[in-house]
Amino acid sequence: MTGNLREEIDRCGFARSGPLLDDREIEKILKDLAGLRISDAVRMRNGAAYGIRDLLRSVPAIARLAESEKIKGPVELVLGKNARPVRAIFFDKTPEANWKVPWHQDITIAVRKRFAVEGFSVWTQKAGIDHVQPPVSILDRMLAVRVHLDDADETNGTLKVLPATHRLGRLSQNEIISLGKANRAKLCCIKRGEAFFMRPLLVHASSAGTRPKHRRVVHVEYAGEDLPGDLEWYGS
Repeated sequence: MTGNLREEIDRCGFARSGPLLDDREIEKILKDLAGLRISDAVRMRNGAAYGIRDLLRSVPAIARLAESEKIKGPVELVLGKNARPVRAIFFDKTPEANWKVPWHQDITIAVRKRFAVEGFSVWTQKAGIDHVQPPVSILDRMLAVRVHLDDADETNGTLKVLPATHRLGRLSQNEIISLGKANRAKLCCIKRGEAFFMRPLLVHASSAGTRPKHRRVVHVEYAGEDLPGDLEWYGS
């Protein structure tokens, strides 16, 4: 890891690691993902999965990765020793599933059960799991880690971000659109086996790949504290 991770994330809202996983570890993860049974949590196109939810419960290798020192250790530098993984998803871009994602912030969390708690609103369900928009104070105590299982660049639709926008709080869609037009995006080219750390409120997007091929990513979200009231993190 280059530089001071915590300072870089505080300043920019993101940071890139050096190599964390070797080819053997990556192939083991891909094998376990390929062995998943078809369910509501697995999104398929032309016989291949391009999106999978609930990885912490359904794929033991992902749960172990999320708790490993090489991934969780850097997270604890940012969130503290109480940090733990609370959600993990997988997504892939291929010629058959070559979508683009507009500028946005990640503003929903997954919980075990719905309860009425002040400040939590806009309830939805995804793959049978309750999701809700929490107060900004909760999102500010979270960190996402995107573990890349393939090289990612502009040819296969890698992530692009607007640096330091995590400091602006929760934005309206019009505000996000305006920022996207007014600011120069940073393209995040990342090598296979590296990780990308980012705050949920960082404004980010991705384009469709110009020469699409696999762009497989395991996205793990960490929280630094318990939820209030009777709410519990789904993946904890």
